[in-house]
Order: sequence, then structure tokens, then C-alpha cells
Amino acid sequence: MEFTQELDTGLFKMIGNTETSLKIREVAEKCRLVKTEHGIKVEMTYTGPNASKYMQYIEKNKEELTKYLMNPDEADLYEWMETSHQTPITLKKHEKEKLIIYVNYDANTHIAMTGIADENVTMKLGSPLMEINIEELTRDQFKLKIYNMLLLADEIAVLMGNADLRKMANIQIVKTYLSQIYDKYHEKKEDVNIFN
Repeated sequence: MEFTQELDTGLFKMIGNTETSLKIREVAEKCRLVKTEHGIKVEMTYTGPNASKYMQYIEKNKEELTKYLMNPDEADLYEWMETSHQTPITLKKHEKEKLIIYVNYDANTHIAMTGIADENVTMKLGSPLMEINIEELTRDQFKLKIYNMLLLADEIAVLMGNADLRKMANIQIVKTYLSQIYDKYHEKKEDVNIFN
């Protein structure tokens, strides 16, 4: 069982399965935005098993879900914020920190992981930007994953107002380094740099 402490009262509240098992993407797939005279509202289109769980999730996360449905191109950002337990307010606290994008590659498992770290390469913000097995991806899929990861890093940097991280999200070296990993360790080794 998991508990969370409420800030106002100091009391502990049990976190049920609703919060831990549902993810924003799977709830959003069962919803749509409907225009009303008062603005826009989230309407659930799902009536199957566990519909009440989805309704509870919608009630608790109405604002994030609305933003998610209104901005499908920013879906990765909302999912990352959910898994890393970040909000625009908590991200703003990292505005002045010297942050970098780091790459970790395990040659045994072929898992490449990228994340946001401080200068001591200590992972920050609780969740990786990307975690992939390069053996399972074609070169084009790998290339798309890297660009999506850099786009996500840029969106996070913009949200926190961190200029250093924003520069890191645009650097060629991250793309080149990851493509070299792909070339060196992928079974179908190719000599062409995927970014040129």
C-alpha cells in the first residue's frame, strides 16, 4: 500500500489503484473534448469494465487531461511529467540549475537511456527522457526516438525556463553520439550517419 501526506492537514491518505495503475495516455484514448456554452469539457466515451476508475481519474486530473487532449503533439511531455511526478511549479525550481542531457548505454542489454542530470551526472527529475533497446529498432525508428527525446527535453527546458538545458536539447553531439552507439552495437551495422 502507498500513502501520501497531504500538505494542508499533514494527514496520510492512501493512494488507491486508480492513481497507480492508470496512465494519462490510456485514459485520453477513451475520452474526447466537447464544446459547451461554458467552454470545453472532457467527455468519456468508454462504458466497459472499470469505467468508474476512468471517471475517478478524469475528475482528479481534469486540467492535465484537457491540455493533453488539446495538444496531442505535447503528449510525451504530459506523460513524462506524470511518470516523473513533476508539475510546471516544481520544474520552475530548476530554472537556474546547470543541467545536461546525459546518455547511458549498456552494451550487454542494448538499453540506451537518456535523462536530465546535473554536472555530477546525477539524474534529476525522477524519470528518463528515453529508454530504448536499440536491437529492437530500425535505423529510422531509432532516429525518430532521438528527435522525440530532444523535443521533449526542449519542452521541459522551456517549461522550467532553463536556457542551459535548452541549448543541450539542440546540440548535434547528442545525436552524433547516439548514432555512433547504434552503428557500433546494432546487429545490422551500417556505415551511414543517420543525421547527415
